[in-house]
Amino acid sequence: MDPNREVIDEFRANSGRVPAALGGMFKDANLLLLTTTGARSGRPSTTPIAFAEDAGRLIIFATNAGRPQSPAWLHNLRANPTVTVEIGDTRYDALATEVTGAERDRLYDEQATREPAFAAYQQNTSRVIQVVALTPARVGAATAQLKEIHAGLRKQLDDTLTAVDTYLAGNGRLPDSANELQRHCLSFCGALHAHHSREGGVFPRLAADFPELKPALDHLTREHEAVAALNVQITETLALLTAAPSREVAVRLRDDLHRLAEDLDEHYAYEEAHLGPALDAA
Repeated sequence: MDPNREVIDEFRANSGRVPAALGGMFKDANLLLLTTTGARSGRPSTTPIAFAEDAGRLIIFATNAGRPQSPAWLHNLRANPTVTVEIGDTRYDALATEVTGAERDRLYDEQATREPAFAAYQQNTSRVIQVVALTPARVGAATAQLKEIHAGLRKQLDDTLTAVDTYLAGNGRLPDSANELQRHCLSFCGALHAHHSREGGVFPRLAADFPELKPALDHLTREHEAVAALNVQITETLALLTAAPSREVAVRLRDDLHRLAEDLDEHYAYEEAHLGPALDAA
């Protein structure tokens, strides 16, 4: 039996209000319902959580009443940052982002000043209690465009891999297949570089407008650097293949492209979950 079930039911039945008799640790607190997706189970899990507001965001705190371990909902949203928020009569999807450093300290100190219980929670545990910002995930033009760009890059990469397979099937003796391979590979590598260069120019503005996104932007920047290095390696391998056709080099090119495809799938998923909603909000 979910120990929060009665609180959740009363919240939903009374437009976000919970009777004092049921409030317990939530008595007199601003309360929302957070629904996350289980990191392992994939099933939705709903938790009542006290919140604060800051610059248009809802801020929640992973206190777990000062216990040594973080609450399960934090583990869930780390695996899938798209969550559902219920506040009053309103329900919407949101992007959950951990806040760190000085920004985290400011938000937690302000909450502890408003609610002294939060100061006690931090004193009772050796872990630094995590702070999470919830930003409405308005899936609009920016997110749709980002997904469309990623779909186009996937198609270009698939076409490039098909060209490699055609080249290998002809044992490198078909001039048409070599020309087709070079065209596809250069087109894809150029498009990928241009896409990441444009995003690199946007990241500083996003970091200024959304300080809570800095960890995600830093993560994406590191991935951009790794992808760029692999992109250069692929271009160099293609140049070697063009100068001195070789099945061994063609196989190396195919292997590098498959590795790039795997890396990009993870990168695209992370980017769409963390960057898309922020671009829409901007």
